Amino acid sequence: MDRGFTLLEVLIAVVILSITFLWLLSAESQGIDMALRSRFLTTSTLLAQERISQVTSGARSISPGDNQGDFGDDHKGYTYQETVETTPLAGYLKYSVTVKWGGKGSTLETKIISFIQAK
Repeated sequence: MDRGFTLLEVLIAVVILSITFLWLLSAESQGIDMALRSRFLTTSTLLAQERISQVTSGARSISPGDNQGDFGDDHKGYTYQETVETTPLAGYLKYSVTVKWGGKGSTLETKIISFIQAK
């Protein structure tokens, strides 16, 4: 009997290696996507908290309505939309900050709602 591998055994080994390689490529791609989303969540949360702290400290005033803009050259691609609404509680306003990244149609957004005392 000859020693060695048959063609069928070699083909099966190649198929198993191919499936494993494709799975590793998929996992790498998913890891990159998760890292990108994690970076967005961290940055957008900090940017929203900065906007809220400016209002609560009195460094910036707000009035009921909508306001939108971007964060300048330091955070390119990040935009915000602020909404200020009155509440049933006298003297308090509902202040919402939505931070988006990636342009129109992007699903990456963070929304933070805070209730602040009207001045």
